[in-house]
Amino acid sequence: MKPVLFVQLPPPRFAFGEAPANIPLAAGFLVSALKASGIPESEVVEPQVVDLFCDRGLADAIVDRSPGVVAFSLYVWNVQRSLFLAAGIRKRLPDVRIVIGGPEVTPDNRWVLDHPAVDAGVFGEGESRIKAVIEALSVGSLPGNIPGTFRKGADGLRVNEHRGVPWDLSRCRYPYLDGTIRPSRDGTVFLETVRGCPFRCRYCYYHKAFESVRRHSSSSVQEVLKRAYDEDSGVREIYLMDPTFNAHPEFSRLLRYMISQRKAEYPKLHTELRADLLTAEDVRLLREAGLASAEIGLQTTNPDALQLAGRTGSPEKTARGVRLLKEAGIDVTTGIILGLPGDSPQGFSRTLQWLKETQAYSVVHPFVLSVLPGTDFRAHAGELGLNHHQRPPYYVRSTNTFGPDELRSALEECEETFGIEMDAIAPPSLVDRGKAVICRPEGADYVSKWIVDLESDVPSGFPEKLSSKATDPFTFWFRGRKFRDSERAVLSILSHFAEANPHAVAHVVLEFDKPPERSFFDKAISVCSQPGTYLNRLYRPLYGEGAVVTPIFELVWRDPGLSRVRETIQATYGSVVTVVWEQVEVHRERLLNAEAPLLISWSESDAGYRKDEFIGLLYDMGNTYPDEIRFRDPLLQDHWERLTLRRPQAAMPVETILVTG
Repeated sequence: MKPVLFVQLPPPRFAFGEAPANIPLAAGFLVSALKASGIPESEVVEPQVVDLFCDRGLADAIVDRSPGVVAFSLYVWNVQRSLFLAAGIRKRLPDVRIVIGGPEVTPDNRWVLDHPAVDAGVFGEGESRIKAVIEALSVGSLPGNIPGTFRKGADGLRVNEHRGVPWDLSRCRYPYLDGTIRPSRDGTVFLETVRGCPFRCRYCYYHKAFESVRRHSSSSVQEVLKRAYDEDSGVREIYLMDPTFNAHPEFSRLLRYMISQRKAEYPKLHTELRADLLTAEDVRLLREAGLASAEIGLQTTNPDALQLAGRTGSPEKTARGVRLLKEAGIDVTTGIILGLPGDSPQGFSRTLQWLKETQAYSVVHPFVLSVLPGTDFRAHAGELGLNHHQRPPYYVRSTNTFGPDELRSALEECEETFGIEMDAIAPPSLVDRGKAVICRPEGADYVSKWIVDLESDVPSGFPEKLSSKATDPFTFWFRGRKFRDSERAVLSILSHFAEANPHAVAHVVLEFDKPPERSFFDKAISVCSQPGTYLNRLYRPLYGEGAVVTPIFELVWRDPGLSRVRETIQATYGSVVTVVWEQVEVHRERLLNAEAPLLISWSESDAGYRKDEFIGLLYDMGNTYPDEIRFRDPLLQDHWERLTLRRPQAAMPVETILVTG
């Protein structure tokens, strides 16, 4: 039997140095179920492959394993890319079978079910059906009358919506315990203690996928926790995946077990709570168990919108619960939804003002309503007046009371009210020296940045070789004297990359004595942007229809030291590119009067300062975000990140920088 590969692609991220937020827990449960059922030839494609490569490289890695079946876990953030990848794999391996599952796989989401690369799929919980589906596909047939599945054949699409018997969660080991999956690189464990939700919010699919609430066995959960709390585990945080952790039937007992195992500051806990249900005793236990942050869903204070959403609870009780959490030193991210039926611009403003007055938040996280497949809102969108996109993230475009411009204005009002930046994009590293530098792509397993000196010809075949080695995200850094002489080469390289890796996040850094004309950026966007991808759609409510987020442009410009000159440069380029002001001299007064973002171009030895003195000088610059100061020198960049980001260094992927020319 050929191998069965399970693939879960990560959410997109903007900076290569960010640790991917991707633990394939659902796929892990499926593989553990197959192992328990006697099918050992299955595995989850490891994070160091899935979380690292662009589309072409990831397809290469899967094809090289010659699988018989490839199963994709589809979520709103990865469904388009997964189906693109499935089509590429099918083209190269015509006999491979493609299976899909996850929240995007619902009977009403026909654009997914009808995709030509897909052979079969599972609705909702997969453990009870995956063996029968895999066995049928592995012998060259299509699954027949299996409850909760669909398949495609010569007779077209056949859907069986009968759920069948719920899976007994004790039938297979927890996937951390049998080695199927591991904590993430940054030391995070995703832990599901129950499956299902007692609440029936109409915008949510979760309670539809799991009609009852079932617990994982206490012994399995406790064994995972015991391993995580071991001082040698490397686990820094446990994210409890329960949709409402304090609705767990044995909430207090589980917390007391965590308290008994906790020996140090780490691991910290993070979870989702119903703040309106919390008692002072609940919060005391949460604090002692190490809860660092909680997400709570206020959604709105508009009673009509709450009723239409099937959302129970009281805003006043929510405010009380949040106050208890904050008094205990626990950060609270309060979610609100924009575009709910029954709400209006005025109602949304009242929610914002209520939050401001009650301080029922540490951080406010606004969401534009996603009319998700499989939900009551999707089934009744017409009668509710929800005009929405048909592709992820399925944002509402307008409602009976919200026009498109009013949605955008409401988001801007939220930004202004709480001083948040909803479209923040992490910049790329601008390190260009050190041990990470190579001269040929064959010399590394992957390449995260390509620095191209366009004074020389690009070596033959490099763009093609790079497409298979490139990471996601990826940085192009073009250098030279007159950009006009290099424009055609730059556009050709970007076009080739985008064709091979349409779902990649691409940063384009330009460093020239004579920079490009303003018109170049329009040309670049036309040859390499992908307006229809998830990431670009994600920003539509703020940016407008047809706008694109990636590619992302930066222009390195030696700081002139004069505000009026900077203003002239910003007026020319500021609407399409981030101007990064390069500092080439160790000059205290100039640094203190510099404008961010900055690129520090000297090394520690050049500066004449001890490292701690130099970093102290940068701190003296005042209110500067950590990522608005970057360094060419890897040692200074590393030291800065350790001080400002406070991330464990092992969690950060190591750059590999290709330099040519």
